[in-house]
Amino acid sequence: MIKTSISIPDEIYTEAKKAADNFSLLVSDALKEYLRKKNIKKAVSSFGKWQKRDKDSVDIVNELRKEESRRYANRND
Repeated sequence: MIKTSISIPDEIYTEAKKAADNFSLLVSDALKEYLRKKNIKKAVSSFGKWQKRDKDSVDIVNELRKEESRRYANRND
């Protein structure tokens, strides 16, 4: 566990202390939730990029397997 100092506006700190007995746990849980939502948002935004591709993912993989520098991915050997 790491101890750190952060600056929080007084009104937010006061409200947070009223909401939870353990302020450190509250901040830790809030950060976990923030990171979870950020990761979900990142994952969801990447789906649109796949939809814009001209080729099917299977075709892309098969082309990669044909490249000489990527023989490790060639399952036909």
